[in-house]
Amino acid sequence: MSNTHILAEKELNYIETLYLYCNLEDFIEYESKALDWLIGTVNNHTNRIVTKKDIDNLYGNERYDMMVEYIEDNILYSANSLGFSNGREWYDLGYCRIGIMDYDLAKRSNQFNVEIQYYQSHMFSLGAKLEGLLLPFDGSFNQYHIKRIDLTKVVKTKYDYLTNHSFISSYRSISRFGNDFKTETVYLGKRKNGNVFRMYNKTIELQTDTKEHPIDYKKIEIFSKYFGDIEDLYTFELELHRKYLKSNFDIDRLSDLEKVYRVYSEVVGKIKIYEDNDYNRKMVSQKNHGRIKEFFVFTDYIEYKRVEKKKYKPSKEYLIDRIVKNINAYEKSLSVKMEEYEKIILVDSIVTSIFGNKEISIEISDSADVVEYKQFMKKIEIIRSNQDNSLFIEAKKAFSPVYAQNPKDLF
Repeated sequence: MSNTHILAEKELNYIETLYLYCNLEDFIEYESKALDWLIGTVNNHTNRIVTKKDIDNLYGNERYDMMVEYIEDNILYSANSLGFSNGREWYDLGYCRIGIMDYDLAKRSNQFNVEIQYYQSHMFSLGAKLEGLLLPFDGSFNQYHIKRIDLTKVVKTKYDYLTNHSFISSYRSISRFGNDFKTETVYLGKRKNGNVFRMYNKTIELQTDTKEHPIDYKKIEIFSKYFGDIEDLYTFELELHRKYLKSNFDIDRLSDLEKVYRVYSEVVGKIKIYEDNDYNRKMVSQKNHGRIKEFFVFTDYIEYKRVEKKKYKPSKEYLIDRIVKNINAYEKSLSVKMEEYEKIILVDSIVTSIFGNKEISIEISDSADVVEYKQFMKKIEIIRSNQDNSLFIEAKKAFSPVYAQNPKDLF
């Protein structure tokens, strides 16, 4: 038996999902921004000027009420209200959303009075050990408690570790999703237990376009810049919840981040991937794991340098590649052959339209051009009638034919 690390051309480790808890009253402390702001204001209950001594003598709900005054004037004034849900008023701060619960309700239900859910775009922009993480109420990592944290590893590899493979781990359940030919997603464990490990084809996820989950072109661009393209990408992700972390590892606060990384090594380090064949299945059933010739195991979770956060603009290379692949797929499925000049016209027009922010006209100069143009449009119509219209939504933006009597009929 030999253990071989996952074969990756390149990998990226980062925290993709982070949900935190905190209590507002914990943020009135020495040298805090909240304290500096509150001293000198008027207490709504006593109608007196607030002093440092006044705040030191406050407890529980009184400190909570003072903090509510502070965040209303300094944080929530520019936030978008998201409404009331699950006992909390939710607000969008741009980089995260926060849910604030009434002090007494939080006490009765044994909950923290604030929940923070960071957006993935902010998480991806951070440095190692969450450097650059924006804390809505300032303070330190020690004042924020972990609700959920996802440790994500994305690798670029031509080897499919999901299809025709199985897994030895400490998890009691396994779920697979895909089709008869390819496994796209594997779950080890269940979310309700607070510890679940997901493995899925990242390339397929990035290219899937549905109403519920439309294509995220910004994420595609980010991964393209880091890996060179989005081909052959796989995600291996450990999702950990508060109850599991506290009961098994005594992990509570964001300041315990280093311990969380060690949990990844302890949990994911026990997972072994092997080829799913008759011999290996027999060895596993007999618990003769040592007779399996090769296991694949995961590399340690070491945070890699990320791509710099830049204003998103689709790359010309990615757009051309996407369109050409669509054209090739259409041709193959319908036995319709497009000439090279036809592909060039289509690709060039779409790219120019999107990047040049202008309409493109196809000039018709003589009878030969008219014939070629009609043939080209006829092929387009054949493809359109038999396939989805994703290519034509793009083409509609690009083409504004001067020849056609009714251009709307073309697309």
